Amino acid sequence: MEKIVLRNEIKEIELVDASDIFVDLLNSELNLRLAFFSNISNISIKGELGENAKLNVVFVDYSNGDLNCDVKINLNGIDATCDWKLAALATSKFNKKYDISFIHNVGNTTATMNNYGVSKDKANLVFTGVNHIKERCAKSVTRQNAKIILFDELARGTASPILKIDENDVVASHGAIVGQISDEHMFYLMSRGLSKKDARELIIKGYLSPFTHHFSEAIQNKISETIKEAI
Repeated sequence: MEKIVLRNEIKEIELVDASDIFVDLLNSELNLRLAFFSNISNISIKGELGENAKLNVVFVDYSNGDLNCDVKINLNGIDATCDWKLAALATSKFNKKYDISFIHNVGNTTATMNNYGVSKDKANLVFTGVNHIKERCAKSVTRQNAKIILFDELARGTASPILKIDENDVVASHGAIVGQISDEHMFYLMSRGLSKKDARELIIKGYLSPFTHHFSEAIQNKISETIKEAI
């Protein structure tokens, strides 16, 4: 297990293929960068956020293989915040499921989730999870957004963001989009001289790469190489 405990600190950590992570923050800020390239069948990420804790996660998954990813972040202290960003690529016949939940256990806490995915070939990509604001957790803010592009006819994708709200004085929202790549978009790129392969690569990079700049140069290069190989 990769255990990260911070007290009155600000830290940035980049991890590659770390499958079991526990985070415990109090009066601290952690910028956590997670990149996955190896075939890891199970990923577990647990977080306990105390007062004035701030957890910023950028998670990119370009691994080959079936995957179950379980994430649960407890917001336990006033002014605890979590900002989560995920970019995932599912290829071949692999099944990938990401179950990501944020639990607001006190008021004045904030959680934001943005999940982006590409499913191609005969892969199946699933985004799910629950953002739960418990009773007496007023002034809390929780948001979920999930978007999946299906690159091929047999590719599948499911986005099921769930809100569980037990308090009235809160802000909560969710959105989900699953759709195929636009034929017009492909036609436009190919009409400018790009091959179909190059056009697909450009679209995938454009869709999944907004978070890439958070990583070191070595990881950025690895992401580019992996996308190219996947096309």
